[in-house]
Amino acid sequence: MYSKCPQGFVPISSLSSHVNQEVSVIGVVTDFLPPARFKGPDWTCNFRLADETTYDDGVKIRYFRPMESELPQVEANGDVVILQKVKITEWSGMIVGLSSRNTLWTVCPATSIPEKVPTGRIKLKCIQGKGSSPPTEEQMRSAIELCNSRDRTLSSTSQATTDPSSTNPTQPSVANRSTADIPSSITGRQDKFALVKDVKDQMFCDLVGQVIKTFPSNGVVELYITDYTSNGLLYNYPWGHNDDETSALPKWRGPLGKHTLTVSLFPPHSYYAQSNVVEDQYVFLRNTRIKYSQTGKLEGTLHTDRRYPDRVDITIIRDTNDDRVKDLLRRKLEYTKQFSRQKDAFVSLNQGQKRKQAEEPKLSKHQARKKRKKQREEEASKKKQQLTASDDDEEEDKENSDPYRVRITPNVKERQSNAASSPPPRKPPNKSTILNEHIRASDPDIPTRSLTSILSREAETTPEGLSTTLPFSNIKSRAAVRVVDFYPRVLANFAVRKRQASEFDVLSEFEGDSDSSSDDDERLPPDTDEEDNREKDDRNADRSETDDSGDEKPEWEWRFKLVLEDASVPSRSTEVNERMTLYVGGADAEFLLKLDACDLRRKPLQLAALGEKLFLLWGDLQEKMNAAIEGTDGEEGKGGVRSMPFVCCIKEYGIRSSRTPRDGGDGHGGGESEQEENHGWERRFRMFGTTIL
Repeated sequence: MYSKCPQGFVPISSLSSHVNQEVSVIGVVTDFLPPARFKGPDWTCNFRLADETTYDDGVKIRYFRPMESELPQVEANGDVVILQKVKITEWSGMIVGLSSRNTLWTVCPATSIPEKVPTGRIKLKCIQGKGSSPPTEEQMRSAIELCNSRDRTLSSTSQATTDPSSTNPTQPSVANRSTADIPSSITGRQDKFALVKDVKDQMFCDLVGQVIKTFPSNGVVELYITDYTSNGLLYNYPWGHNDDETSALPKWRGPLGKHTLTVSLFPPHSYYAQSNVVEDQYVFLRNTRIKYSQTGKLEGTLHTDRRYPDRVDITIIRDTNDDRVKDLLRRKLEYTKQFSRQKDAFVSLNQGQKRKQAEEPKLSKHQARKKRKKQREEEASKKKQQLTASDDDEEEDKENSDPYRVRITPNVKERQSNAASSPPPRKPPNKSTILNEHIRASDPDIPTRSLTSILSREAETTPEGLSTTLPFSNIKSRAAVRVVDFYPRVLANFAVRKRQASEFDVLSEFEGDSDSSSDDDERLPPDTDEEDNREKDDRNADRSETDDSGDEKPEWEWRFKLVLEDASVPSRSTEVNERMTLYVGGADAEFLLKLDACDLRRKPLQLAALGEKLFLLWGDLQEKMNAAIEGTDGEEGKGGVRSMPFVCCIKEYGIRSSRTPRDGGDGHGGGESEQEENHGWERRFRMFGTTIL
């Protein structure tokens, strides 16, 4: 036992050997939080105690009582606290003191402690808790020595922080440490947090990263972590490490390139990591040393603390709402998007090279030399042809530059004569609009609006008197419309797999619309790619339904688009008719069709039922579309669609979009100027409250 420790008290550095025991400790306050409400009616206060046997942080004490007045009255750093019968426990690899019903406390304020131990009788002004006895002379002598062993100038300036704006912006506030218990030093330890891109040789820093891989070996655990920032001095994982089909390189789960840092953990950190840390978790590594490895790459190490041999500097961050974890997820999301764009090109290029190498026979040296000579001759002949063609183009430009030269081809004359002799087109008679009796929309008492009025946007006046046009309005309307087009073209693609929960859902910019369909989900693929995408889905369907992880079969949901036009204008009229793209999906689509979504390619009966339902909605539109695509009905097929108008409910909303909306056909799109005017918002329309009887 330490010589200056009062009799019956345990030095703070030896508390690790008294886990699950009640002991008495005395220490100086190095950090504290004001009393606060805990779950229910209880109150709690947290503070740290250190003595001359500790280094920097000390031990964390958590004190609970039903009333605030029963908590230790800690006022500033430098106060000395005497605790009796406090229970020592271990939490996340760290030693913590917890109060119990039998715990007693006494606080000696730093303002009442002299700078030197008096030669005569010692008497200090102390605050005692309920049931506590006055401190003995030996305890008061230790309190004076502990208080004077620290910098007493901090006692008058170190108060409990309650206003986050008063803290150092580069250092996280003590009150905001909700996910990782990052201890602060006695003298106000500076924030040593660093990103992987900023680490350097012989640097001590705190890291937050996602675990990619763990590799235990002879009591040492290698932890591969990344925060999705790149450092040129890290090991490079090239393309092919994570694609078994295109490369023989070992499989790698993490990001490609120089994004992953290897951290070697020694006891007791390795023991804790081997038992608790798994892949894909987010961890906080405290005081990690950065150095060069034997291969000349940067790596991190966590050695045994000489003064705290039992302290573990690894904390698992389980709350993904932590700001640093959110920043990491944003970088990971950006990397995932970039990787997806580049992977297809890499795979096709790699497979093409392999196929080319397999098809080409091996040539002898003489044959290879002959082949290279032939390639050089072909390149020279191509260049010569290009030069000749450029000379001809220059002569033709000179002839065309003559202002008095006019060319009229026979085809142009023939078209002009035919146009003059052909009679003007006749307008069909404007019959009265008869609504489809098989379609019902909610709220029949509300009058309908024209698509022109729904799509128009009026200027609004702000409270300051400024006139502005909002990018969208959250309003609902009823309109009489008819269907003139739909996407995707194949009915089997009207049902898609429901998007699974993602780790990026905690990011506000990743949230989808009200029906859990993200922006990327609502943007359907082009018609030329739909069959290819569905073939890829079919190839992976069996594997996804019988997943090794034991997950249930994937769920399906409706998602398709309808192009509507105003029913007030006849379908064969030559007048310009307003059109709108309407999204249908989720619960709104189930209410419309009265059918459950499923894999329509594997269930032909449900596909046939869907076709019968949609025939009531749009008539022979699908047959006319198929005939126009096959070329059997020409362009007249689209104009002769026999579909009765109906009333539907339309809701307008907006989504965040960093991309330019598609031009033409959407009815609510726009160019780059409109995208800038909308400040990153995209206007959308969705069907609701409409059903097919």
